[in-house]
Amino acid sequence: MSYASLEYEKALALGQKEYKACQAKGLPLYPPVLDEVLTGVDTRGEVELGLVDVPIHLITGTRSAGRQRAFSPSFYPLLGADTELAAKWTALCSAHLSEGINEPIKVYEYLHDFYVQEGHKRVSVLRYFGAITIPAMVTRILPPDDGSLTSRIYQEYLDFYHLTGINYLWFTETGRFARLQSLLGKGPKEPWTREELQDLFLVYHRFLEVYDAKSARELLARKVTAGDALVMLITICGYSLLRDCTGPELKTTLARLRAELMVIAQIPRPQPPVKKLLQTVTKAMTGTTGAAAEMLTEQTGEAGEEAEQTVSAR
Repeated sequence: MSYASLEYEKALALGQKEYKACQAKGLPLYPPVLDEVLTGVDTRGEVELGLVDVPIHLITGTRSAGRQRAFSPSFYPLLGADTELAAKWTALCSAHLSEGINEPIKVYEYLHDFYVQEGHKRVSVLRYFGAITIPAMVTRILPPDDGSLTSRIYQEYLDFYHLTGINYLWFTETGRFARLQSLLGKGPKEPWTREELQDLFLVYHRFLEVYDAKSARELLARKVTAGDALVMLITICGYSLLRDCTGPELKTTLARLRAELMVIAQIPRPQPPVKKLLQTVTKAMTGTTGAAAEMLTEQTGEAGEEAEQTVSAR
């Protein structure tokens, strides 16, 4: 068996693992289909963006249902080693390892998600090998301007994109694209230099490696995007500090600012284990001991409340 065939077997195992995990959690088993997403939606037309480097983690679905069931949600293969998909995937793998995959795929962008029309196997191979971006001919489908929060955020994204060409950031609230512009010392409509764009790209992906760790995702309870978390950190620490941080230093910084990030993200602070223990003991005790236990419980929360007071005072 060739090296590329072995890689397909590994990719297939990842796809089957993801499939079973999604099945157990009641999540979608395959990538979403744009045709289905757009059913009943009154879009505002299409815009050809030309050749764009698309963040591969934002390629979330397919244009039509034809190729959907061949891949897991993360575009790992699901079909056996004796299929046409396996043969073509293996050939692409060999090409990638020997000379690279350079032919652009074709995708549609809708509400900051990208759906593949041509190049599903290229996405699968490059994602398996950990590529950050993939060249693509992009057609943007403009969503309805219905005044919803998503619509307003998307309009801010479009304004920011026209100014910077940055397509990897997304936020959960309005005003954060402008906030990022301000935090980096840029005027509301001031264009970015190539050096500034390269700097932020490097900072973001260094941060993403830390943020994507299981502990970091749990920290913010999946209630904010990586872009939200990055702007929070820049607000607290300053851009210069984060730009100069190494990966390990950034991990330490993120851990130290756990309480402040949770306050800013409006996530309730989890009860300390000691507090839970005291509450359990209190239920089993009677008389004045309940008041004493309550006093001790209050003391356990003082350290976490300091972060809230710090943020509130700003």
